Amino acid sequence: MRRRFVFHVTSTMAISVALQFVGLARHILIAAFFGVSRDMDGYLVLYALVTLVVFNLSNVFDTVAVSRLVQIRNGSIEAFWKSSTRLLIQSLFAGLCLAVVFLVALRLAMPVVAAGFSNAERAHLLSLANYFLPWILIVIPYYALASHLKALWQFHWVFGSELITVTVSIAVLWLFHDSIADLPVAYFAGYLVAGTVLLVRRGLHRAKAGAQPGSIVGNMASQHLASQIGTINGLADRYYQSFLMAGGISSLGYAGQIVNNLSSLLTFREIYIVPLSSEVGRSEKVERVLKGVVLISIPVAAFIFSFAETIAVVLFQRGNFNADAVSLTSNALGILALSLVSSSVLAPLQRIFQITNRVFFTHAFYASSLLGILVLQYLFVFALKWDVRGFAIATVINSVFVTIVVAFLVRQCGVVVAWQRVFVYVAYATAFAVCASFVAQLGSSSYAGLAKLLVAAPLFGSIVVAGYLVIHRRIRAIIGIT
Repeated sequence: MRRRFVFHVTSTMAISVALQFVGLARHILIAAFFGVSRDMDGYLVLYALVTLVVFNLSNVFDTVAVSRLVQIRNGSIEAFWKSSTRLLIQSLFAGLCLAVVFLVALRLAMPVVAAGFSNAERAHLLSLANYFLPWILIVIPYYALASHLKALWQFHWVFGSELITVTVSIAVLWLFHDSIADLPVAYFAGYLVAGTVLLVRRGLHRAKAGAQPGSIVGNMASQHLASQIGTINGLADRYYQSFLMAGGISSLGYAGQIVNNLSSLLTFREIYIVPLSSEVGRSEKVERVLKGVVLISIPVAAFIFSFAETIAVVLFQRGNFNADAVSLTSNALGILALSLVSSSVLAPLQRIFQITNRVFFTHAFYASSLLGILVLQYLFVFALKWDVRGFAIATVINSVFVTIVVAFLVRQCGVVVAWQRVFVYVAYATAFAVCASFVAQLGSSSYAGLAKLLVAAPLFGSIVVAGYLVIHRRIRAIIGIT
């Protein structure tokens, strides 16, 4: 099992790296076509609300559906197929219901998420929302198909389908980008093609009449209901964002997209959920994952923090994305990059709540996050009036606070992590990341733009790699190579 997990981690990382490059190309296109604008602000407001209502179901599918399908499959392959088929059918109806819920939720949430918008801008949001409906209808069945293949350890097909999603959306966006409404349509096209590929790969299987499907949807509904408490957190975030300067939401969106994509990559796309579904050696597995993510996330965060402005110039400064947009986005990117470390640690810890079915702890997680948002965003956005920079700083501090709370709660789930050993790796990675940043900044000081990054990255990487070679035996033990 260990070698199998290592194989999937390494192969998934390779696919994910390719996915990040393709996704980055789409990100660059979006920035060039739509820039930092009020239209883009409005799109991101809607995207955030759709995420709260619909897209966050991807986490529920990953943590509940995948783990339950694995357990059912271990008992009976016929029950597995029957459960998976029922889940797929139910997901089709769920997509329709959630599309209606989204339209209703938007009208109810408008005074909060668009508090700082004008009446004309709010009317535009209501019109733009209709273009999200096809995307919502297709994405839930897509999650169900992906869960089936993940439960069979066929991660390559799932992550390969994400490449298809991004590639198709880029092609559609390249052809049609006259209006911000073309953006959700492009995403829908990508998921439609990728979902078709997954359905063909999954195939159809008629289970025997005697096979009894396992209970999945009930557990998912319970977990999703608990997750909806987090909707309040999202609404609070959007409330403060609506008072930022025009283009502020866009700049945070571009920076946040980069950070979120990297966070997903640095946590191995969360394929550890499958082995963590087993109680055997769970504490040891969690500790190894934590050591691995801090060794990777700290240098990445340090490099982005040190070269945020150059990265923003190279990636985005073209088309409608001007120098002012670069300045605004680079400030947000440099600060938000620091949250990569806490978010990478938080991801596996938070999943323990779903795997062990401790719904109450999920409530505590969201409650602590909401408290942090209300206090910190008020302080930095309203009291100190630091605008975009203040919002980003508050986000990072809150991420650290929530991670500490979750680390305490995980112990109550029976998962005991020797944190002193994890912090040794944190200190080691930080020391070499700081040294690498200093050397890279010094060595690339006479360059600008892409040339600066091409000089800085090898210098930075060589210092980090040299430091990690010293502890290569420990790293091999972390990834399970003896």
